[in-house]
Amino acid sequence: MELKTLALDLGTFRVLQDGLVVQEYAAGWYLDPGTGQRVYYDPNTQKFYTMAGGVYIPLGYMNPAPKQVTLAPGDKLRITMSFKYSGPAISSAVCYYSIGVYGMWGFDEKMTGQNAKSISQYTTPTTVTDSYTFTLPTNVGSDWDDIYCKVYGGSPSVPQNLFGYEQALLIVGKDPTISEFMISDFAKV
Repeated sequence: MELKTLALDLGTFRVLQDGLVVQEYAAGWYLDPGTGQRVYYDPNTQKFYTMAGGVYIPLGYMNPAPKQVTLAPGDKLRITMSFKYSGPAISSAVCYYSIGVYGMWGFDEKMTGQNAKSISQYTTPTTVTDSYTFTLPTNVGSDWDDIYCKVYGGSPSVPQNLFGYEQALLIVGKDPTISEFMISDFAKV
């Protein structure tokens, strides 16, 4: 496997319009000098991909979380996805949910869940939603702070779509914690 150095700011690349290529790249593995992350470039889709759990995931599907939810072991977290859909009726599309750790080598899934979703036929883009509820286990890691969802498959098959948030969760209550420790009073008795 030949490893090439990627001379491209991937943050800028992600905001360019689809189909607009700044520079021609050959198919292959590249190394992002800013993050050290290995990425694969597919000239057919004109996209960079990262390896995560044996699956190639398009680079740039993770986003900064708009809020952070505080959870402890035993708490429940409901994740709801939504998307606009138009097209034929779909049976058994997979709505997939994951909590884990996103890092240099992709997304390390710690908890996953999925639902089979039938989608009605729509001639105009219509909002479709689905949700899944996780119960955090007692062995939840304090670094399990990232979430992502995807929808794919079914009959007829819908193409895979991914979206995720980094640092969306704040895991607390794992370790004994003492705060504001002081001597509250002292007096002659």
